[in-house]
Order: sequence, then structure tokens, then C-alpha cells
Amino acid sequence: MKITLPLLLTATLITLPACAQKIMPSPSLTSENKITDRASVQKFIERMVSKHQFDRAELTATLDQLTPREKKSSHKTSNKKRKAKMDNPAESKPWAVYKGKHVKPGIIKNGVKFWNKHSALLQQAENKYGVPAHIIVGVLGVETRYGSYMGYDPVINSLATFAFDHRRSKFFSSELEAFLLMSREEKKDPFSYLGSYAGAMGMTQFMPSNYRKLAVDFDKDGVKDIWHNQADAIGSIANYFKHHKWKKGEAIATPISYQAPSVKTGEESSTQPYEELILKKLRPKHSVDKILKAGFSIDDQAVINDYPAKAKALLLELYGENGREFWLARHNFYVISKYNPRTMYTMAVFQLGEEILQAYKKQG
Repeated sequence: MKITLPLLLTATLITLPACAQKIMPSPSLTSENKITDRASVQKFIERMVSKHQFDRAELTATLDQLTPREKKSSHKTSNKKRKAKMDNPAESKPWAVYKGKHVKPGIIKNGVKFWNKHSALLQQAENKYGVPAHIIVGVLGVETRYGSYMGYDPVINSLATFAFDHRRSKFFSSELEAFLLMSREEKKDPFSYLGSYAGAMGMTQFMPSNYRKLAVDFDKDGVKDIWHNQADAIGSIANYFKHHKWKKGEAIATPISYQAPSVKTGEESSTQPYEELILKKLRPKHSVDKILKAGFSIDDQAVINDYPAKAKALLLELYGENGREFWLARHNFYVISKYNPRTMYTMAVFQLGEEILQAYKKQG
């Protein structure tokens, strides 16, 4: 929800396409024509005027300030690059590559530093929302490297590029709507907000609709600020997961091993019995018992009690640096996936968080 820059992903509730049809340039942001000359933009303006009482002339003037960004820039992402990133997300790479990018020593070390610096805030968030500190830090590490890279693109420009010039225009049109409402509510210039090439914002990389609904003023200073205020970023991530039914204290995932059942000669199959248990969506469906009976065993005997036989679980298959690996995941893994509904993103957040947790404990 992925939408991702070389270092960041976005907090969205929908799956962004791993591959999309070729998009031809449109007059919206790629020529000298005004964006408001287009019928689709006029329809959007009409909706904002009738539904939210925006001033037509002011909104038209705002949208007419949108400019093409096809030339290379040291910071801003061109429309062409935006579309390329959207249609070929980082999650389309092999798991070994993706993991190596996000779960590595430098990021783990900086995660421990972030935890040490903001331990009181992380504990407060865990106490209030039930979400463990290491998962919050894991999200911040994968998304923006703890706030060090949040994107440099004007959010309004990014959203408009996809709202009127992309196969996911319906989603991005609704996000542009939420963004304009957000900027009006906060009484800020809509061009002052910076974010990712896809319109994700701040340390948390929330899309505008999530920002309006789930971002919190965690330190009670009167302002919701996920760009510069670590307290608000921490609290907002925890609130996001609580909203999606995080289960306090429940296990997330554990590695499992596979032993193919013996079969008689001549009865061999090109498929494995477990394959029908692997689901496209990450919502747990099968019981732990059913998955284990397909030829699996939990590697760490110390966590067996965290995976009761009748509990709903998810079977995951990934191809890592050492080959194929299997995981047994529970409800909270699914909750993490609400941030970005791809297995590799969710696993990266989980594993980075676990590595940070272990390093944090070893400090002594």
C-alpha cells in the first residue's frame, strides 16, 4: 500500500499493482495545457465544490499551479519516474534482495539508537495501544530510515499525477480529495507538504486519508506532525495497528521446516500437498494443526505454545539467500500487512523489528 522509493514504502490499505498496462502521457502534467482544461479534472472540481463547499475559482487556481516534472532533478521525481516506480515496486524483487536492502547491520544499529533515544515514547505507545516497540521501530526503519528520508515531492503534484493519469485514478482521486481537505483543515498551503513520489507523507508514510483518520497528536502539543515530531509518528503507527485489530501479546510469525510426506512409486506429483494452503491474501484462514499436518514442524520448540492447534494461521513461502524458507504466521502478521499488503514488506518489518529487539536487549 507498494508504493516505494529506493528507501521507503507507503502506508496504504490497498495493493498497488506489480505490473500495469503501459500508460501514455496525457495533457495533465506533461504539456503546456492547463490541467483544469481536462473534463476529468473539471468533474473532480465539481465534486469538491458540491460535496465539500470548496471555492471553485480558488481550487481551479490551485490545480492550475501543477507543473510538469519530466526533467531530471536532484530531488523531485518526474511523472515518468513516478509511474515506473508505481508499476515496478521494490516488492517485485526476490526476497533475498529485498531483505538485504532493509534488514542489514546499519539499519539495525540505527534502529537501536532510535529506540534508546525515544524509549519512553515507545513504552507509552505500547502501553496505550498494545503494539510492541520493536514493531513500531521496524516500520519506521523500512519506511523512512527513522525519518531520514521522507521524500521531496510536493504531495499535491504526486497525487494529481495518478488521480488523472493512471489506471488507479479512482484511488488517487480519493486521496487527492482527502489531501485537499487536510490542507484546508490545517490551514496550510497545499504545496508546502512534501512526501514520496506516490503522495505518502512523513516519517510514517501515511497517505492523506490515513493521516486524517489515524494520525494522532501523541504528545498533546496541539499539532499532529508526522514529519518532524517523533512522538506523533510513534503514536500514529501504534494507533494505525490498533485500528486494524492488533492483538496484544500474540505471536507474529515463526520459521517452520518442511518434510515431504513419503509416496509410493508411480504416485509422485509435480505439486506439493502444502501448495493449496498458500493463500494470495494474508488473512489467516487455515488452522495451525492443518498446516503442520501438511508436512511442517515448528523450528523453535520454545514458541510452540504460541501456536495452538486450533488457532488460525497463514503459511508463507519465500526464497531467501539460502533457498526456500517457510513461515507460520498469525493474525498480527496480517495486521502489519495492512500497512502494505505484500508478503515481503510485512516480513521485512517483522524481521527488522526482531533484529532490532535482539540488539537492543544485548546492550546490557
